[in-house]
Amino acid sequence: MPDFGPLVIPPDRYQMLGDSRDNSADSRYIGLVPREPIIGRAERILASVGASGTWLPRLERFGSSLYR
Repeated sequence: MPDFGPLVIPPDRYQMLGDSRDNSADSRYIGLVPREPIIGRAERILASVGASGTWLPRLERFGSSLYR
């Protein structure tokens, strides 16, 4: 959305952004999300890649806990 401009987000709302900004139907389209439907807590790594040039999978991190 090229004309998406400054936005004031109320304390009880969240702006959700997609991981592919130019191809995501996120809060720029669906609006701000109230806190109530946001549940859960991240606990594990689904997949991981080395972002320092190679982008190779870091298999040792797949499924590992975020809390040691």
